[in-house]
Amino acid sequence: MRMPDHRTTSISGKITHIFGHRFVVETKHGAVLADVTPKGLDQHSLRIGDEVSLTGEMKPSELKVSELRTGSKTITIEHKKKPHEHHAHAEPRVALKAARAAGFEPLGEPRRKPKHFEVLGRRNHTLTELHIELDGHIRKAKPVEDHDPKWSEAVQASM
Repeated sequence: MRMPDHRTTSISGKITHIFGHRFVVETKHGAVLADVTPKGLDQHSLRIGDEVSLTGEMKPSELKVSELRTGSKTITIEHKKKPHEHHAHAEPRVALKAARAAGFEPLGEPRRKPKHFEVLGRRNHTLTELHIELDGHIRKAKPVEDHDPKWSEAVQASM
């Protein structure tokens, strides 16, 4: 599934800076950071001043190059696909039970992350964001201001 703000783009220009397998291409529309991956760099050495044509997926911060052309040479580059938000099965009630066992009153519903739940808890009139692992172990607890936008709905619902 492709993110809506990512699109296939083609650009051409001159390499102005090189940072390992990332480099800057100055195009007629401005500078673009491009990523050819370490394996792509193994296929073709880059030099400042090279004229290149690139095709790839435009991300918010860089172009993930899938095809690089310099002169008559064209290479294809494959980027590792990140697994799409696949979560192992986990029970929110385990996180709620852990929060209560630690003396917190959970506010709102636990928020699922890949490897933990985030729970807003209140103890002694103080708000705390709890990171609770899937097995119920509290990994992190950090204070939260009552006006924190991340938790505003849960705080409002508890009043």
